[in-house]
Amino acid sequence: MSTRPAPVARKSTKSEYIETDTGNKISRKAKIEGKPNIMLGGRTVIMADVYMRGDLHRFSSSGDGGAAQPTTAISIGRYTVVATGCTLKPPSRISRGQMAYYPMRIGDNVFI
Repeated sequence: MSTRPAPVARKSTKSEYIETDTGNKISRKAKIEGKPNIMLGGRTVIMADVYMRGDLHRFSSSGDGGAAQPTTAISIGRYTVVATGCTLKPPSRISRGQMAYYPMRIGDNVFI
């Protein structure tokens, strides 16, 4: 005879989050720019109203004299939660009169 109420499972509606093959859950209300320049490690949760700036990235020059290749702007490890209202953009500094962006790396098991 337990006096505790049964735990209520808190499930989000199916349409609120997009789930990837690696278990990442991304809110449909999150604003993500430069998607090809953002890497998620797996089992990462991106909540609503998160603003991620993957378009602010650095171009690495290839040694062959060819076109510059874009690098990953934001890299997030496994089991990371980015809470509602966060803005993630790579660090920057002015170098030779131009704004230079550096890659942002967020480790595993981080809550932002």
